[in-house]
Amino acid sequence: MHDPESPYLGQYAKEFVLSLSDWYHDQMTDLLPSFISLYNPTGAEPVPDSALMNDNQNGTFAVEPNTSYMFHIVNVGAFAGQYLWFEGHTMQIVEVDGVWTEAQEAEMIYVTAAQRYSVLVTTKNQTSQNFAIVGSMDQVGYSPNLMLFRVLTLLTGSVRHCPTYSQP
Repeated sequence: MHDPESPYLGQYAKEFVLSLSDWYHDQMTDLLPSFISLYNPTGAEPVPDSALMNDNQNGTFAVEPNTSYMFHIVNVGAFAGQYLWFEGHTMQIVEVDGVWTEAQEAEMIYVTAAQRYSVLVTTKNQTSQNFAIVGSMDQVGYSPNLMLFRVLTLLTGSVRHCPTYSQP
């Protein structure tokens, strides 16, 4: 995902890819018939079994204090949008769906299925703790009763200053 013509080259130390996804234990070929059925008049989407960040639920990114990083974020999920934020940090949104933009500050972004963002995150000038990267699956469009029993909708990763500090 490295773009040699990025207007933000030189403004960050390293690039990371961060994927978000909804995870189903069943194949889509098995899930789609009930989704597009006459017996699903509200269009309630199949409920995922879990949410993942970089194909797991507790990934980490090694960082240095007071350093900027480019995170290329993509929602590779089938249906679910996800809210994403970096605990205690703000993001500068610099790219949306492959188009570079003027930097816009945000504390949280909403990433729909198949959507991409690139954000700059500058870490705190401290190393006394690690900070969570939080993804929260949007529950709109799913049956609320099924969501309670079926899916972990909140997932975390972390930006880690020190591997010996506890996970946030």
